[in-house]
Amino acid sequence: MMDESDQIQPRLVDLSGNHTPASGKSQDISQILASVFPEMYTNDKDTLSNLVHTKARRISCHEDLQQALSEYELHIKEADMLKDHIIQASARSMDEERQLYEGMMKELGVSDHQGLLKGSVISTFSWYVDEELLRRNNLISPEDYLNTQKPQVRESAPVTLSFVKLTKACESCGDDDSLSPSSKEIVEKMNDLDDRLTCESDSDTPKKKRTPKEKQNQTKPKPKWMCEPSVEERERLRKLKDRNDYLRNPRFLPPNAREGGSSLIRAKVKNKRSTKVSEDQSDDPAPVFIAKPSVIVFTDYIVGHIYESTLELINTTSTSCHVRVIPPNTQYFSIGLGRFPSEGGIVAPGLSCKYTVRFAPDSLGDYEDLLVVETHGKHLLKVPIEARRPPPILTLPRVLDCGYCLVGGVKFVTFLCRNVGLSSGNFCIIPKEQWPARNLRSVSRKHFSEQPPFAVSPSLFMLQPGEDIFIELVFFPTAAERSSQTFTIVCDNCQVNDVSAEGEGQLVALELVSVSGEDEPLMVGERHDLTAEHFVRFSPCNPHSKQQKTLIIRNNVHVELPFHWQPMKPNVHPILPGEPPESSQIQFHPATDDAFHISPSTGLLAPCQDQEFLLTFSPTELKDYHSVLHLSLMDVPQLPPEPRQSSVLKPVQVGSKLISVTAMEIEVKGSAEPYQILLEPYAVIIPGEILICTTVRRHFTMWNHSKAPVSFQWERLQNDFHIIEVEPSAGRLEEKEFLDFDLVLTGGKPEKLETSLVCNIQKHNKPVVLAVKVTFKGPTVTLGDPIVDFGLVRLGEQTQTTVILTNTTQLEASWMLEEKLHQDHQDHPDPQISVEPRRGVLPPFASCDVVVVFRPLFCQHFHSELMLNVENGTGCHVGVRADVQSPQVCLLNRKLVVSDHYIGVPAKCSVTLFNQTLLSSHFSWMAELRGQQAHLCTAIFDPPSGTLGPNETMEITVHFTPHSDVELTKVAAVCEVRGMNSPLVLAIAASKPKKLSVSYSLPGLCPSQSDTDPSALTLDFGEDVVLSKAATKQLLITNQSAIPAPFTLEAEYFSCHVSEPDNQSEKGFIRMKDPLQVLTKKVEAKAHEAFVSSLLTHGKGAAFHVLPDSGLLGPFETRTVEVTAYTDMWGEYKDNLVCKVGDLEPVRLPVQMTVKGCPLYFQMTGPRAEHQHQGPILHFGTHVSGGDTVSRCHRVNNPTMFDIRLDWKTYNIDQNDGKLVDVVLSYGDHFPLKDADGNEVMSGALGLSDEDAWTHAPLSDVTNVEEEESGPPPAGKNLISVHIRPHLGSLSDYPYCITPQQIVIPARSSRIIRVSFTPLTLSGSDCESRCAGFALGFMSLDSKTAVCVPGRVRRVQGLDLEPIRLDLQAAVKPAVLLVQMDEDGGVLGFNASAGDLLRAESDGKLVACEFDVTQSFQLVNPAEMPLRFRLGTKAPFSVLKPLRGSSSDPYTGDGQALVIQPRHSTRVKVAFHCSLPLLDHKNQTEDHKSAGVQLVHTENGWKKLRFQQNLLIQFSNNTQQTVPLCADLDLPTLSLSTDSLNFGFCCVGETQTTELNLYSDRARTFWNSHTESGVFRVSPDSGLLGSKKLHTTTYNQCLQISFTPNENREFKAVVVFQSPLVTTPLTLLLQGTGSLDEN
Repeated sequence: MMDESDQIQPRLVDLSGNHTPASGKSQDISQILASVFPEMYTNDKDTLSNLVHTKARRISCHEDLQQALSEYELHIKEADMLKDHIIQASARSMDEERQLYEGMMKELGVSDHQGLLKGSVISTFSWYVDEELLRRNNLISPEDYLNTQKPQVRESAPVTLSFVKLTKACESCGDDDSLSPSSKEIVEKMNDLDDRLTCESDSDTPKKKRTPKEKQNQTKPKPKWMCEPSVEERERLRKLKDRNDYLRNPRFLPPNAREGGSSLIRAKVKNKRSTKVSEDQSDDPAPVFIAKPSVIVFTDYIVGHIYESTLELINTTSTSCHVRVIPPNTQYFSIGLGRFPSEGGIVAPGLSCKYTVRFAPDSLGDYEDLLVVETHGKHLLKVPIEARRPPPILTLPRVLDCGYCLVGGVKFVTFLCRNVGLSSGNFCIIPKEQWPARNLRSVSRKHFSEQPPFAVSPSLFMLQPGEDIFIELVFFPTAAERSSQTFTIVCDNCQVNDVSAEGEGQLVALELVSVSGEDEPLMVGERHDLTAEHFVRFSPCNPHSKQQKTLIIRNNVHVELPFHWQPMKPNVHPILPGEPPESSQIQFHPATDDAFHISPSTGLLAPCQDQEFLLTFSPTELKDYHSVLHLSLMDVPQLPPEPRQSSVLKPVQVGSKLISVTAMEIEVKGSAEPYQILLEPYAVIIPGEILICTTVRRHFTMWNHSKAPVSFQWERLQNDFHIIEVEPSAGRLEEKEFLDFDLVLTGGKPEKLETSLVCNIQKHNKPVVLAVKVTFKGPTVTLGDPIVDFGLVRLGEQTQTTVILTNTTQLEASWMLEEKLHQDHQDHPDPQISVEPRRGVLPPFASCDVVVVFRPLFCQHFHSELMLNVENGTGCHVGVRADVQSPQVCLLNRKLVVSDHYIGVPAKCSVTLFNQTLLSSHFSWMAELRGQQAHLCTAIFDPPSGTLGPNETMEITVHFTPHSDVELTKVAAVCEVRGMNSPLVLAIAASKPKKLSVSYSLPGLCPSQSDTDPSALTLDFGEDVVLSKAATKQLLITNQSAIPAPFTLEAEYFSCHVSEPDNQSEKGFIRMKDPLQVLTKKVEAKAHEAFVSSLLTHGKGAAFHVLPDSGLLGPFETRTVEVTAYTDMWGEYKDNLVCKVGDLEPVRLPVQMTVKGCPLYFQMTGPRAEHQHQGPILHFGTHVSGGDTVSRCHRVNNPTMFDIRLDWKTYNIDQNDGKLVDVVLSYGDHFPLKDADGNEVMSGALGLSDEDAWTHAPLSDVTNVEEEESGPPPAGKNLISVHIRPHLGSLSDYPYCITPQQIVIPARSSRIIRVSFTPLTLSGSDCESRCAGFALGFMSLDSKTAVCVPGRVRRVQGLDLEPIRLDLQAAVKPAVLLVQMDEDGGVLGFNASAGDLLRAESDGKLVACEFDVTQSFQLVNPAEMPLRFRLGTKAPFSVLKPLRGSSSDPYTGDGQALVIQPRHSTRVKVAFHCSLPLLDHKNQTEDHKSAGVQLVHTENGWKKLRFQQNLLIQFSNNTQQTVPLCADLDLPTLSLSTDSLNFGFCCVGETQTTELNLYSDRARTFWNSHTESGVFRVSPDSGLLGSKKLHTTTYNQCLQISFTPNENREFKAVVVFQSPLVTTPLTLLLQGTGSLDEN
């Protein structure tokens, strides 16, 4: 049985203050409830009691109140009962826990004087309290706050088990698993009896507590606490039990008992704190018994036989255990009596018991059951029983498909069935509707199992493993549909499987899918066959030709169909539309003509496939052919006749017998027609004439439009003069094709011929005739050019040309060429045209040249004609023409007027020459001008000479250059033309020339004329020119004339001279002649810096560089001149730019600019292009409050040529400052010059302000007010000035200060200033303070020339100039280090034992020794500043040398001073020094107790000295930080397991020995003992009380006390135990009596 303690989650309780109540009344808590809930617990009851006594007229209310009062009293009774139950459960729990505590002390063999074992006792309150009662009253039960461990049962298949196996008589009462009420009572009684027997066998195990489910299934018993004995009775029972409480053999304890045995199959785990070895604790408890085999399996069995198997249960624990096996539930399995290794049904550790399991099957099916093994463990062992016989496996498919069959036919299909299983079987195939059957023999058949339209054979068969058999399936469809029937295969192992037989019945259906060629339907009224379903017409063809068509017929059934074709005569009878034909009209006669043939004529139609047939038509005569082709199917089952359906898919009408039927009728028609031969063209007509004796070929085509090929033969025409024939003369021409022929003609006589050629066609009665028409002629002579054109002919010159005569024929030609005289030519007796030669003879295809010469007599347009005559042939004529002219050139503008021109500058003009004729004319201009004023000017003509083409116009460019400023009117130029009698004359007139004129302008503005004042133009660079940054302005110089002139530009005062004037780029960089010399940008920047320095070497503060500064200004040219300003000093600059052009007077253009910026810069930042007044931001970092002053040195550079004085003022920024503006009033100089002591050198200015504050402001924010008091102020100075600007900070020299406050930075030099920061002293509440401030450096110039150059430069200074600003930032934090310890708590703890102060030498002598206990902690500097500090403490603590941290060089030390850098750490090691004088503090009284020392007594009775001090961290700013130190020195305390020992009676001379233990708590120590009596002896009498084990708090040593009496009397003695570390010794009282009586 399961121990109750194993089912409850252990809970630690404290039994030190508990007591056992005498009765339930002593625990009455009604007064507590009344005091806590006074209104609910008392007032409601009194109110209800008072309301019950009401008047009679309120009967209904009275009844309601009476009912409420009765319910209330019922609830009060239940509450009282619940309260008494809780009190009694608590009393029983206390008693149980006390017994467990006593048993634990006995088990350990120690006396727990300090109550250490009480915390290990689990709470048993949940064992005795009724949890259902608590939940019913809405109270918290122990299960709500305790993790109660439920009994664990290994999961398996849900099987209902009982402790009593039902008999077969009970099982045969019904098929269901439920038990009758009497059976249930028997089971419950036997379970109770089993529980009682188990409890009686184990006296140490408490009674089993029923689970809540068991409580629900039974009637509520009487509470156990009502029959409990009183406290006195329990005390007497305990004393009686203590007398007989002997230790039991652990081999006979149950495994769930506290002292029970351990598992033999689980690894042992040794506890580090004790010598006891325990089992490995895991989630799954160790089993008590294991079963072999774990699963009982029966495989091969036969009905009617009984099979047995042995189950072995092995005990795996170290104790002897009982075991009980619950039989199986089913009737097929049974279990015999167990065979145990010993009597009594007990199995010893490691041994086993065996049970015989029997199996009696009534079929070959599968069986399952379960054996349940009960032991003392809390888990049930379940052993499954299985009986599984490997079934036979058939390879028969689930679906038996018979395929397709014609309706009325029979189809046989066989299937191979093989047994691939491991066992044999008998099988029966029956229809599905007959299963299940009461008697399988009544439904089984020997041969066929029929289920229309299917039948299966054989229906009974047997297969051994590996055997096979053929199953034959018969399919006989009766309808065209899909059929399916299910057959059941029954095996003798009770397995049943279904197979489905499927098949489809079909009717014959054929379909004519397509017919190749064109589809020609029947004409309206055309005669056709009465029964034919399809019609095929062949196109007309010629006799003895052949036509073919492809027919595709589809078999729409899944069955092969045999066929053959039969040509028949058509049944042609006239009937009305829609009228069915009569049977007498339909006759079947084979066709007599063989014009139609089809192939293949016989064969098989494949299932559901298309069959291709070739239908051929070959006529032999010229007539019409008509037949019907019948497609007959053979071996078709006959069916009753069905109505015919006019559709494409036609079912075949068959019967039960196999007959041949006509499945399709195809009507075919065709006709024969004669041949058709055509010629293209039908006649050959040759246009023009053909030379005689010349062969000519002409092409023509013959087309065969017949339905068959033809053979032809051409006849030949030949007479005395001409030959005509055709090539090829014979051949064969296919149908629908053509052939090209050549007609060959050869003429022998010039004449016109018309004739015909005959072509004979085989098998054609009419020949084909080709008509021919042709004309023949003699030789022909032609001219090469149709006209003779002499073109333009100059009068007085002769010209000629050549004409080619060609004989184009193969005959000789005699010719003559002469001029045809017209009427107008007869007036001139001398001919102008002559021909050589005039006549001749040309051979066939020959040519000759004839020269025609033209001699003009006057200017004219000549036209004439030459005639060519050929003897007995054809001649021609040719035209002649020519133009006769003389040269004629003129000027389109005879006078040249020059208006806009300049002296010495060529003026470009143009004149035009025009050739009035078609002749080319050559002209030439005379080099010298003619006229009275020809010496005052020159003219150049371009081109000076040339040739003018026919009617050409040429523009002549004239470059006219005047050499004086007079007007020219008497000048002319002469041009001679070859062929003209007189030259051409050009008159030239020129106005007065213009002079040089220059204008100046700015980009975007209109240029100024030379007659206006150019000084009104100002080159203004603006008022925001940044210092040291080049500013460029552009100036436009425009030449208003065509006279080129040199120019120069230069600044008047701020001029600059560069050694390489032509090498500067537009941006100020130097252009090197060789670009390869410029290597990097740094070299370019360096070169530019040197260039700018060279420009400013004059020390004026600014320079204007002009580019280009000189050059040549071309005619009407606009030059852009860039004026670049380079500065190194602030101020307002004015200058003049001197411009000199040619021989004109110099022009001065005003130049002005205002430069702003700061020329000074700090060495750490370097020169800045932007924000020049903003200096660096100085970060002083974070410093300790009240620390030393920190200074930073910064160098200020002055790159200018002037000495600049700086006056420094420092300001503090307060975020809470509400001021908005500052008003600064100054008298005289803003910042007067001071000596080294800070006194003004010159008396004068006195600065007054509403506050002693100075801030900087831009010029735009400053308002200057000048006032005159007693006299006029000095020139250039303001006597009184007032400045109003925004308030930014308060003037103060703490915590920031700059020294010296006034410093002069020499020109081209530098000086160093010192910026100091003095950390603030923070108050106790401030944790951090940030100091924000800034410093302003006001610039002044002590040199008058530097301040102002009249008319050129003026510079402001002091408050009128924007100062240099330095932003100052720092932070002040208190000195605090972060202390990091290994253990939390904030205290550095030390633990030491006083036992370590004594050490035994080799000779056994005790020696006192001192030792140190060290601890370390980490000091981290979280601040951003280094912290310097010292460490100090008092004895017995001391600080060892700090350890080096993880980071590199985290601290530096100077004696006892340490420095930790920011974000670094160091480890400090502190030692606690232990010595014997420290033990003197335990004897000090309260009056003389030392500070920081305390004697501590623990709850367990231990003693220790506690030393408490602080480790002092003294920082350099005199602040302190403490680290608490605490050291515990454990003091040893000696104790004995008993303070007296009585040996009783002992024979004289004999020795009786007893053992006891000597204990030392918290520290080891040396001890010794001595006694004055000689009969008592202690062994050993001294030693070291300690242990080699670590982490041990209690040391003990076993001592043997021996008693050897030497007399017959009573002996008494006292043994004293002493230790050098323990002040009070221990005493042990010994007594014993010597006796001479041995009995």
